[in-house]
Amino acid sequence: MTFPATWKTHKLGELAQYINGKAFKPEDWKTSGLPIIRIQNLTDSSKPFNYCDQSVESRYYVNDGDLLISWSATLGSFIWDRGSAVLNQHIFKAIPNSDLVERDFLHFLMLETLEEMASHAHGIAMKHITKGKFEAIEVAIPPLPEQRWIVARIKECMERVDEIEASATSVGLEVDALFPALLNERFVEIRAVHGTRLLDDVADIRGGSSLPKGTEIDEGTSSVLLVKVGDMNADGNERTIKVARQFFPASEAGRGSIEAGAVIFPKRGGAIATNKKRLLGRPALLDPNLMAVVARREVLRPDYLYYWCLALDLSKLSNGGVIPQLNRKDLAPLELPIPSIAAQGRIVEELQQAEQYCSQLKTEFKAAQADRAHLRKAILRKAFAGTL
Repeated sequence: MTFPATWKTHKLGELAQYINGKAFKPEDWKTSGLPIIRIQNLTDSSKPFNYCDQSVESRYYVNDGDLLISWSATLGSFIWDRGSAVLNQHIFKAIPNSDLVERDFLHFLMLETLEEMASHAHGIAMKHITKGKFEAIEVAIPPLPEQRWIVARIKECMERVDEIEASATSVGLEVDALFPALLNERFVEIRAVHGTRLLDDVADIRGGSSLPKGTEIDEGTSSVLLVKVGDMNADGNERTIKVARQFFPASEAGRGSIEAGAVIFPKRGGAIATNKKRLLGRPALLDPNLMAVVARREVLRPDYLYYWCLALDLSKLSNGGVIPQLNRKDLAPLELPIPSIAAQGRIVEELQQAEQYCSQLKTEFKAAQADRAHLRKAILRKAFAGTL
């Protein structure tokens, strides 16, 4: 890459002193004291800290404004802003050589250099870059006044991207809420035309129970799924439960087996707040943390029931106790609009089209988010090519 004539090449080791963190062991951890900064605390501010006492050597101390560089597992550059703490291993504290480089310039330079850092990383279980290889990486930097100007330009551009993302966050919430809003509106219209019946009159409400010991061998139609709450999150189960971690002989499942087409959802604990509903793609036994609503098919189509269930807010139906729980009595008195089977079929086709449209909007929105990530990289790339 060609740089302006005023820029000079330096090794990273010339630009700063890099102090590695301390290798804390679990027996060093305390319930209070100084927070220990681990990589997960840098990449996710919601992650809890481990703590240590005050006797740690001062060179491991970190204060607001310090530049931290994670060199193992997740490579990254961060300016610390969460108060006094100490540094765990796998993270460098960078003390810039003020004669050569500004802290913020070095921070942005590190972000631009991450891909090259990754190319020098090694290891199987956990990729990392050694201090020697890290310090040997060569970069080009301008004089200090130009660094300050470049940092100001980067921050200005990044602020504009932040503004776009803030607007996008609001749009994203609206996109996520669009299909549930369409469902609620449509079922209000159906109710006005066709009236309602109690859910208990048109469907069977069933809870799960303790699961038998299963096997990982799927015998197809000779097996039923053993479904736990976690199976709702498995790949391929985003809408219809098609796979599970274990199976059980259908001939031994007995009356506890739930038929394909039933709508299932969590009935206990924090999982209720996820508001997830799934269709059973094949017969299953459910664990005690799940419940099912099974359509009586002479009056109710399973797919029509599924869309109606999607409009329910499970957290508002639960008992609101310390451990939230849904029971049959919470669902039985709910009123469900029941048009004819033929009309239900037409409504399902309409809702499927609306769902596909909303899904496409989400896909396009995610693509736009990826574009903004590329935009940040492009800003840094241009900055450190001297063309921003």
